[in-house]
Amino acid sequence: MRRRVAPLLGAILLLWAIMSVPVEAESLSDGVYAVEYELLQGDSDSVSIANGYFEKPALLKVDGGKQTLQLTLNHSKWVQQLQVRSGDRFTDVKVVAEDEEADTRVIELDVDGDLAEPFPVKMHVVIDELEIPYDHAYTVRVAMDASSLMETDQEWIDSVSKGSTIWFWIATALVVVAGVLFAARFMRSK
Repeated sequence: MRRRVAPLLGAILLLWAIMSVPVEAESLSDGVYAVEYELLQGDSDSVSIANGYFEKPALLKVDGGKQTLQLTLNHSKWVQQLQVRSGDRFTDVKVVAEDEEADTRVIELDVDGDLAEPFPVKMHVVIDELEIPYDHAYTVRVAMDASSLMETDQEWIDSVSKGSTIWFWIATALVVVAGVLFAARFMRSK
């Protein structure tokens, strides 16, 4: 009986050791991954109520060892400010897409080091629709489940988008008009 138990225990210990190794960008191939996560309270491992303001899973892009995370807010108008640690201070997250009608916003932030280590995010939430308006600033921690990482073909958003290309067409029209006016002036001077 001992001969059968010892190899089984050894296999279990080996599997546990492999699974407990921190997952860092160096160990992941370049690509886009879906990853589950939760927002924890800033001072405990309890899930923050703000966890419900974000869609799951997040997208993690690994490119040459650099890790970038995209999160989607589903109550965008409530979340007035989001900041992540950058060195010894906090800076605003990058907004890569926004849809005011759907009340969503996609944010992007860099993730350094061990994916299993929760990192702080400062939030300012204002909810005017409540009987007693809610207006609070606090810190939450993003805790990713590194064991849930799976390559995905979900779309990675590369540029800032406000959900409309109207500004592109307005800018294009202005450039064309300016070009026509310049050409007309140039032709008159000859």
